[in-house]
Amino acid sequence: METAWNRLDDALNLATEDAQHWEDVCNEVVDIFGAEGAILVPTDPSFRGVWMSCSSKLKMTLGEYIEGGWHLRDPREKVTPLMLKKGYSTDDDIFPDRAAKAEMPFYKDFLCKHNFGVLTAVRILTPNGYWGLMLHFANDHPPISQTEMALIEKIRPILERAVAKADEIAHRRISAFAQFFKGTKSKVYVLDVDGEQCFNMDNDGNLGNQVRVSELLPKQMSRDLNDEIRDVCASDPEISLSKSFQFRENDQNTSVLIIQIPPSLRHYFMVFKVCVITTECSNMNALKQKHLRDNYQLSESEITTVDLLSAGKTPNMIADLMSLKATSIRQRLKVIYQKTNVNSQVELVAFYGKL
Repeated sequence: METAWNRLDDALNLATEDAQHWEDVCNEVVDIFGAEGAILVPTDPSFRGVWMSCSSKLKMTLGEYIEGGWHLRDPREKVTPLMLKKGYSTDDDIFPDRAAKAEMPFYKDFLCKHNFGVLTAVRILTPNGYWGLMLHFANDHPPISQTEMALIEKIRPILERAVAKADEIAHRRISAFAQFFKGTKSKVYVLDVDGEQCFNMDNDGNLGNQVRVSELLPKQMSRDLNDEIRDVCASDPEISLSKSFQFRENDQNTSVLIIQIPPSLRHYFMVFKVCVITTECSNMNALKQKHLRDNYQLSESEITTVDLLSAGKTPNMIADLMSLKATSIRQRLKVIYQKTNVNSQVELVAFYGKL
């Protein structure tokens, strides 16, 4: 058992630096409890499906869970308020008769089939409120024992300390990320998944006043932005999606870039999931970008890449900004070369300067 706790400690050290390792944490928790699966999930339903972490075996069933519509009729939701009240709860608290529970479609046709028939939910405090560490046990697992309650009391503060440390590291990195825009005309905003919480960020990475999305964009665009944000948030974390567009209002051209908080910065439990970067463009730059769009059929993401490159950013810097791999940016540049009939970054910058 001591080895299992050591492995958990190692996994948590990695997870505080890189959010992808929270899946390793879940796998180690499964071993410690003798469970079949574990998932770390927000209690706020609006965040479900957007950046949560789970053990390997349970992850394999999530597709079936969503495709089968089980997430819309999951009776275990009643466990959550009990978990929030006393720190942990089980589905035995809401279905004391296991025989009757086993006949419910959700258990009979989904959970029991995967041997996930018994649930224990553990309350974990995060910067985004309480999350649930949902432990799935085998169908014949006995009711929660004193030993398991002792494990819960031991593991909760360990996870909460790791979450707090990861949050501190993540905010330091976001502060460094904000430095990317120092000395530019760009303004950086961070939003939650629903676009409800929106704060500006200064060049030191500090959050300023809360603002309305409608203050950033024309009304029509601000109405559409929530859909854009959810698309960005729900995209595969390994191939983080970014979207860019332009608008003109009051004789001012503005470029807008929407990206997931880059994978190197983020954590699952962070409130803020999206960066919105707005940049006021000169009329000349706006004309250049229109020229690229109309005459060379460059996409908005390709135009943003050209604009950043011409501003002195390297492909690696652009990749970090757009939450992509550097190889993806270089591949994008090759496509841009073909469309604009140039052969290198130097020629592309010169071509853009002459437009």
